[in-house]
Order: sequence, then C-alpha cells, then structure tokens
Amino acid sequence: MPEPTLPPPDGFVPLSLGSPAEAFFGPFYICEATADRPARLGFRIGQQHLNDAGVCHGGVLAMFADLQGYALPQITRSSGSAPTISVSVDFVGPARLGDWVEATPEAVKVTRKMIFFQAVLKVENEAVARCNGIYKRGSVPA
Repeated sequence: MPEPTLPPPDGFVPLSLGSPAEAFFGPFYICEATADRPARLGFRIGQQHLNDAGVCHGGVLAMFADLQGYALPQITRSSGSAPTISVSVDFVGPARLGDWVEATPEAVKVTRKMIFFQAVLKVENEAVARCNGIYKRGSVPA
C-alpha cells in the first residue's frame, strides 16, 4: 500500500505543466512571488522518484532543475515558450522519501534572446543539487 503523500508547505499550489513528460515526474508546486520574496518551486519526494539506492533519482532532480524557468519573471511575463538551451546539474547530497525539495531560481543575466539562470535545490536548507542553465527567451511585451 502506498504511503500517504504529505501536502506542500503553505503558499505552494500545483504548477500547471504543459507537457506530459513534466507531469510524469511531478507533481511540482510553485509559491508565487511577493513584494518581499521571489517565486519558489518545490516538490515532495515520493516512492516514484527513488532510485535503487533509496534516494531521489538524479534524473528527477535534473527535470526539476530544468523547470526553474516557471518561477522566473522574465519567462512568466513573456508570451510563447522559453525552450531550454542547456542545463547543468551538480548533485551534492541525497534527497530521501518524504523530503520537500525547494529552489528559488535567479536570473543571472537577461539578454534580448536568452536568460541565464542558477538555483540551489535544497532540503531543509541543505543543498542537494545546484544547477545553472540557459533558456531561449520568448517574446516579451513592451
């Protein structure tokens, strides 16, 4: 019998994902930006996320790293998609069953055509992975 899933922390709502591949790895959640805090993304490690060693599979963390654009205002304000050009992930610690993994992505540089970002994926303030990447910028309203 599957273990009951813990709810996300207060303020997080399900992230509406556009592709079946993204939905397959979820569910993922977003906490929208406020005046004093940027947007954050998160997900709870479930049985389906574990590898043979009993910790979160690196591929799941890589998918979550690639989703960081959903919390970047440069992407959410634009129309159209922001395809990924590259994502690099360094795995620095384990995430275990029931852990809440959270990240606050940051745009490092924004050009007319690209958004460079970085984020640290954490469980209770302990890094489990760090990532950086580049998205192709969609058209942004003037």
